[in-house]
Amino acid sequence: MNILIYDNEWSESLKILPYKLSFAYSEDEVYELTFKKQFDFYIFDFEYGYQILQNLRESGDETFIIFLSNIETFEAQKKAYKIGNEFFKKRVTYIEEIKIKIEYLIRNFYNLEDVIKYKNIYFNIKLRVVYQGDKKIELTNLEYDLLILFFKHKNKILAKENIIDTFEITEGSLKVKISNLRKIGFEIENIRNLGYKLEEIK
Repeated sequence: MNILIYDNEWSESLKILPYKLSFAYSEDEVYELTFKKQFDFYIFDFEYGYQILQNLRESGDETFIIFLSNIETFEAQKKAYKIGNEFFKKRVTYIEEIKIKIEYLIRNFYNLEDVIKYKNIYFNIKLRVVYQGDKKIELTNLEYDLLILFFKHKNKILAKENIIDTFEITEGSLKVKISNLRKIGFEIENIRNLGYKLEEIK
């Protein structure tokens, strides 16, 4: 579980969280880290992190976030929840509360209506996140799009030419992406001269 923390006031205290933690101490560092690495959760100071998260959301980043704030007004909470997932007031928050909340979100990831289970693989269509057991699997945007297409037409043959036209890719690129998905555990069959089919697991 990888977490990015951007809160200079609470950075030291948050180091006790039992996860893989990365710390940013400036706006530039947040953008640099989120560009290089995919995180499961963000923990940001609300005052300094709100606009940053807004920018990340506009770029398509839907990572779960917990805001920590010294601002205790209802308006601040309303703003936070419009783009965030949780909001804690620093004055009355304990580290253990944050840990419990993160664990709760992780558990409920596997019970959301948007999650498809395939063998030991969980695919959250809405968040575009894939877990194999408790390990997060990194995929490209095209691989996510292919998965969505295959699950929409599970156990049906999809013509290779239609897939290529839909995503405007080459046949070689499609073969590479199919190969990557197979390595994860998705049983995508190549039907000779017809196309591909995702086998339904019964």
